[in-house]
Amino acid sequence: MRPGFLLLALLAACGTSNTGDDGMTVDCSTVTGTDTFVVGLEHQGVGGMLDFKLMSIDPAPAQRGDNTWIVQVNAMASGVVGNPIDGATIGVSPYMPAHMHFSPITADITPMADPGQYQLKPVNLWMPGVWETTITATSGSVSDRAIYKFCIE
Repeated sequence: MRPGFLLLALLAACGTSNTGDDGMTVDCSTVTGTDTFVVGLEHQGVGGMLDFKLMSIDPAPAQRGDNTWIVQVNAMASGVVGNPIDGATIGVSPYMPAHMHFSPITADITPMADPGQYQLKPVNLWMPGVWETTITATSGSVSDRAIYKFCIE
């Protein structure tokens, strides 16, 4: 099966509109195991090589549709956060595990004036439910990732 066809099939299974207007509602107050956004929400990379801080979300908290995130990426050594990482290659992959699909919209990554900060736009969370957004960063031979989990109503 061709990748484009698979994406269309998955999107059709989740509703006909990327606005999330498929009649699905979610009460996030009953959902556990997700993050609550605060400025500087920190996740160490799964490999322990980098540290990720979510500096802002607009709108805050994350909502259905397009969101703009600012992430700070820092080096780590022996569990200690180090200097900001400028010039990294950043990726962002919003994924909805309940429906087993990614967001169909690719975010643009823009380095910010503050060292180690990157704007991710748009982070498209188009359906209600839990979204796991993986942020990857690669700088030289160092690569790591962190996953932010938000419930979207």
